[in-house]
Amino acid sequence: MQLTLSDVDLQALAEQIAPLISPAKPEPDWAKLKDVRDDLFAEKSPAWIRLYVFDAFPEVQIENGQSGAWVKGAHGKGSVTKIYLPYARAWMHEHHDEIDWTARMP
Repeated sequence: MQLTLSDVDLQALAEQIAPLISPAKPEPDWAKLKDVRDDLFAEKSPAWIRLYVFDAFPEVQIENGQSGAWVKGAHGKGSVTKIYLPYARAWMHEHHDEIDWTARMP
């Protein structure tokens, strides 16, 4: 059985469905560490990320003044750790093999 809809029927259907479909929001440039931990850091703990990424590669810390740095408040002392996603994603892709993903916390 084939269903055939007229232009009027299609318009009515579109008007009923439109409120149910929300346009995708663009990804923000900045995100909290806790919100991107699963995606960028393979669900590693914040302490692991600080030790094996932020401390092992100090060039990623904005406070160190390097161009292309992407983490602000890396140690979260008095402020929330924030990640600048455009730089972080590119850096993580480039340096993925330099991170010891099997390392355990001391």
